Amino acid sequence: MSAATLTLCVIQPAITWQEPARTFDSIAALVSQAAAAQALDVVVLPEHFDAQMAEEGDEAPWRAAQAFAADLARSYGVNLVAGSVERWDATLHGRLNTTVVYGRQGQELGRYDKRRLFGFELRRNVRPGAGWLALEIEGVPMGVLICSDLWHPELARQLAAKVELLCVPAQTTIRPESEPAYARMLWHTLAMARAQENVLAVAVSDQAASSQAPFRCGGVSSITDPSAEPDLPAIQRVLTDGRAGYLTAQLDLERLARFRSYRREAGLLPATDETARAGATGRR
Repeated sequence: MSAATLTLCVIQPAITWQEPARTFDSIAALVSQAAAAQALDVVVLPEHFDAQMAEEGDEAPWRAAQAFAADLARSYGVNLVAGSVERWDATLHGRLNTTVVYGRQGQELGRYDKRRLFGFELRRNVRPGAGWLALEIEGVPMGVLICSDLWHPELARQLAAKVELLCVPAQTTIRPESEPAYARMLWHTLAMARAQENVLAVAVSDQAASSQAPFRCGGVSSITDPSAEPDLPAIQRVLTDGRAGYLTAQLDLERLARFRSYRREAGLLPATDETARAGATGRR
């Protein structure tokens, strides 16, 4: 990474349900391919990247997933947004859906608990988180939301004043009467809307449409950078047909800052304290 760029990668693995070791191998293979192609700064994994649901009170799957994630970050020397995994909280006597962010040496940098839960999570006694996560990665302010959190625009707007990059681990689940292509259209539009309305880069990591699971996945992964115009294909990168694979993009931080300033001056972003004071001075 230069002082003005960040190399971002999202992984879209084909998971095998209730076979975490096999799924971990698939994830590691994709990270290896991406890292061989170019040096990576930030890698994002999908929600429930361990491909299982733990029984109540069972902490072993959580520990195994975090050990794998920390080793992955350390082995490839990347900052890793380690998807999310359910963990048992004895104090709450319930589950939380938690993302852990790891540094290049495999050290924990921060964690985030999903706040807006999806239907099956409510039935499994998953509890909503209570706080947000914003941290610096390689000098870049980054935030995390998980899957259905992205459907609530206030959560992204809450982070918009604090971060330039929003990472979103996801696990799409598609109704029997729907099609994966519809899920991709929906989620690509959703990521584009959050990126444009907040002038943030948004990285979504999902499970591939070819995943072997008791539910259907969409493969909706994308990297969206609203400042990339007029290079239209670079504004949003996606994986064709929801296939297994990875996406990479160079995030130009100076370009993003310029685009954010333009949008703010045009009245399409909330004014900062500094611009609000300048406006008040101008009205005197």
